[in-house]
Order: sequence, then structure tokens, then C-alpha cells
Amino acid sequence: MKIKLLAAVVSLVAMNNAVASVTVNDVDGYDRESKYTGGFMDRIVTDSDHSRTFGAWAFRADTYGSCSTGAVYDEVSGEFIANVAIAPAGHNTWHIDRIVLQGQFTEAQLQRTRVLSLSCESEAGESFTVNHKIPAVPKITWDATLTGVGEWQSPACGGQSSHCGGAGWYEQLSYTSSILVNNGTEDGFCTSQINDGLVSKVFNGYDSTPLFHTNHYALNNEVYNYNGRVFRQTVSCQNPAGTTEQVTIWEVTGENDINLVIDQVNYK
Repeated sequence: MKIKLLAAVVSLVAMNNAVASVTVNDVDGYDRESKYTGGFMDRIVTDSDHSRTFGAWAFRADTYGSCSTGAVYDEVSGEFIANVAIAPAGHNTWHIDRIVLQGQFTEAQLQRTRVLSLSCESEAGESFTVNHKIPAVPKITWDATLTGVGEWQSPACGGQSSHCGGAGWYEQLSYTSSILVNNGTEDGFCTSQINDGLVSKVFNGYDSTPLFHTNHYALNNEVYNYNGRVFRQTVSCQNPAGTTEQVTIWEVTGENDINLVIDQVNYK
């Protein structure tokens, strides 16, 4: 009888512990800030300086609770990526923790959605797992063409300032582009620039965008007054996970001879 009673007590304790363990999921998508209900965690806010690292602030509603350990995982595969360090934000901020990734993301990991998972305990001794989603870095799909406008200009061969055989030029260039951007979250935006002070207009006539998740932008036959040898165009899109920068460089070397020599993607 005593053995049966002890077994019942153990089962009851195990059941109570199972009930006390609660998973708090991120239902706000991949935005910078996740807000929670349920009483333990108020919100978690991503705050990172670089795409390959990760930092966040955790604001506990339970002032005297604690989050002792945590890690970042691949959201799709569940693969472990790295642990995080958790420390108080500062003096008299007992309910705020600073979270920092111990390590760096690989380029492949940057292009996948991830999850920060914290193991926490309330003041009353309840166990919580709190999850916060991290988006993939923005994805840019960019097609463009650059053509000369008017006649190819050649250096004059007469007079004292003769430059026969020197480089020629087009006085104007016509630019057409199609850009599809997936920021993975509503907390994303883009900017663009051209070398030598020209105003880029690749975002439907503008050089920047408001916050958006996914959009397509077109620019048709925009004419720039430009007679340089190198035409550089850069598009940068930023979300809470970091910045994707795509750089294109065209060389204007002769009549009907305009070539894309660099098309490079960087993560910042």
C-alpha cells in the first residue's frame, strides 16, 4: 500500500511539473519586437549591429523571475546554431536582460529564418520556454540593362589639346531595372545610390522606400546625364536581421560596348 501511495505522489508531482512548464511562442511574425501574453514575458526586441551577430533585449513582466539559458535554432530544421549569453541590462533594471549570440551566423544561416529560445523561471517557480523569431536577411532579385543614348562621342583630333585615340563616351545613359525584394517582415526598407552624386530612382522613381514586406519595383528607360567610364549602382535592404547590399558596376568601354562587370551581394 505504501509503495502504491508513493507512486501516486510521484506521478502527481510529475504531473504538476508538466503543467508548470509553459511554452510562450512568438505570434507577431518576424518583426523587430515580439509582444507576449500570459504574464511572464512582456516583450523581446531585436537590437543587432551586424547581420552575422545577434543581440536583443528581453523585458520580463515577472520582475523577479529569470531567464538562465538560451540558444538560437534554425526555425525549419530545428538545428542548433549557437548559445546566447544572458545578463542584466544594468543597475535597477532587474526585469530587463541583454541577450547576445555567442558566435556568428554563417552565410547560409543568414538566408534562413531562425528562433531565439529562452529557458526561464518565474518567481513562483514555474518553468517557461520563450521563443522569438528572427527573419532571414532580405532577398533581392535584380535585373537591369544599361544602354547609351545618342551617338558615341570620340575625342577631338584637332587643335593644341589633341587626344586622338583617347577614351570615348556617351553623354547620356538609359537605365531600366526590375527589382523584387522580400524583406521577410513588415520591418524592412530599402535605399539606393549611384556614384558621382546622381540620384537613384530604382524604387518606382525614388531612391528609398517606406517599411514593407515584399514588393516589386520597376524603372523604365531613366536617362542620366553621365559620361564616365564606370556606372555603379547599389541597392541596400535592411530588416531586423541585418542588411543585404547588392552592388552592380558597369563599364562603358566603347560604342554599344557596355558590360556588367560586377554583380555582388554583401551581408552587413
